[in-house]
Amino acid sequence: MFVLISTQLGNAQQNIVVDETIYLHANASTFVSGETLLYKIYCLKSSDKTISHISKIAYVELVDSDKKSVFKAKIKLENALGQGDYFIPTTLKTGSYKLVAYTNWMLNKPASEFFQMDINIVNPYKTNEKTPNSNVLTSSSNTVESSAHTTDLNLRLNKKVFSSREHVDLKLESSNDNIKEGSYSLSVRKLDNIPTQNSISATNFAAKASNTVVLDANSKAVLPELRGEMISGKVVSKSGTDKIQDVTVSFSLPGKSFVFQVVKTNSEGRFIFSIDKENYNPNIIIQVIDERADNYSITLDELPSINTTQLAFSPNNNLSYTIKESLLDRAVSSQIENAYIHRKKDNLEKQTTQDPFYATKAKEYVLDDYTRFKTLRETITEVTTEAYHKENNGVMHLHVTDPSVFPQLPDPALVLVDGLQLQNQNDLLKYNMKNIYRIDLIVGRYYVGPKSFNGLVSFITFDKDFASTQSGSSILKTTILRPQLKKIYNNVDYTNLADNARIPDFRNQLLWNPDVKLNKDSQTSFYTSDVAGNYEIRLEGFAKNGTPVSIKELIEVKDTATN
Repeated sequence: MFVLISTQLGNAQQNIVVDETIYLHANASTFVSGETLLYKIYCLKSSDKTISHISKIAYVELVDSDKKSVFKAKIKLENALGQGDYFIPTTLKTGSYKLVAYTNWMLNKPASEFFQMDINIVNPYKTNEKTPNSNVLTSSSNTVESSAHTTDLNLRLNKKVFSSREHVDLKLESSNDNIKEGSYSLSVRKLDNIPTQNSISATNFAAKASNTVVLDANSKAVLPELRGEMISGKVVSKSGTDKIQDVTVSFSLPGKSFVFQVVKTNSEGRFIFSIDKENYNPNIIIQVIDERADNYSITLDELPSINTTQLAFSPNNNLSYTIKESLLDRAVSSQIENAYIHRKKDNLEKQTTQDPFYATKAKEYVLDDYTRFKTLRETITEVTTEAYHKENNGVMHLHVTDPSVFPQLPDPALVLVDGLQLQNQNDLLKYNMKNIYRIDLIVGRYYVGPKSFNGLVSFITFDKDFASTQSGSSILKTTILRPQLKKIYNNVDYTNLADNARIPDFRNQLLWNPDVKLNKDSQTSFYTSDVAGNYEIRLEGFAKNGTPVSIKELIEVKDTATN
């Protein structure tokens, strides 16, 4: 079912148009257990297929023939583009699957408007399995799918037939600025006779009607994730008598580039946080900031989901004996490649470290620059002299002395440890200050969202692993699905053949590049593997003006031993 956020689309008098769609380029449509599904996401306008800047998050689900989601990913969109992958486990049975991609904003459209792709999975490790009834893949050399301007992009190879572990020079040439400034993804993968579904090309996708939807300005709708991930929930009065409107709620996402936000609830007790920082920690803490916090509890909304009952699947037939050899080859290849994955591992793209939200106003105390003290009391007495503590009924609060105010304001400071808010600082009394790298401090009134604090004291640990023991109904500690980390996919290099001479190479996927750049005389290089056969080079994407581009080319790899 759709998850509806009970918030109106503002007081605008005009109708709102949902003009957004998703195209997904996958590296294949048939997989054997142990292989990896690779994909690139294009978030586009439904109307003209130019990039859409509305949504910053996309969702990808793999649904089995029982209409159950077996895999769900959250993908961060950068300039309307995203990428991800999914390792096919042996727990998935042989059968037909649907790969579905959408955004929150698209949930206001019928399910038929979501991107849907048929996927076959063959599990050779389970007996008496069946495979979908589908056609055997066929492909012709240098096939260019119909599109008005694809002829402006040329794919040039140094030759068509290669030996194993041979270098392949692939050049992409275009004089059309719209083509050169487009977004593209490239796959080079082996062909065989295992039943497969026809892949959805960019040109076929663009040719299919994709409708916009007009929402009445007064209607309730699923909100788009305009600034980043949207995390929503509700504050509930346990007694039913406490007000739920304008209750202050904080959100902490601890880590190296931590996130801390404060909002107030609406008339229904609902709150929404939006995460736009690069922090992929799944552990979050949401708290009610109120003297009567114990009178409340917090519930978190589930992720948006689709109505899978509307998905149609092909009937299954018994596996054909004719594909036995190909199936065995694929299974053996995946096992060998996975055994040597440590030598061919993909790299995670380096995350940028972002300064805390208060960085420009805070005074930093790097504790190694001072005499080290083990306890908090000693540290604030001898080092961070602007801070002091008060205890009341066994509860400790940190305060910051404000020389411009007398007498001092009674409100405590905002206290963070690696971005985690501590309303009760008793945990810090027992914490070894030698684990603290630095303390950031702000004197005076400090506002975070709608909430003001009497100063700020932020502790940054060396390992960014501080854990609070505080609990209660008003403190929600949970894990959420976070965006997949962006990868730089491994490209095997045989410049020096001796380096990997004794490492077997059974790659069926020679290259996957989800971020192809078409600069002048762009060149993409890769090496063939030890697996002989025909390989399909497939480029998909969209020009800057929304023109779809789909190009296919075949190359052959011959067994070196037979040459």
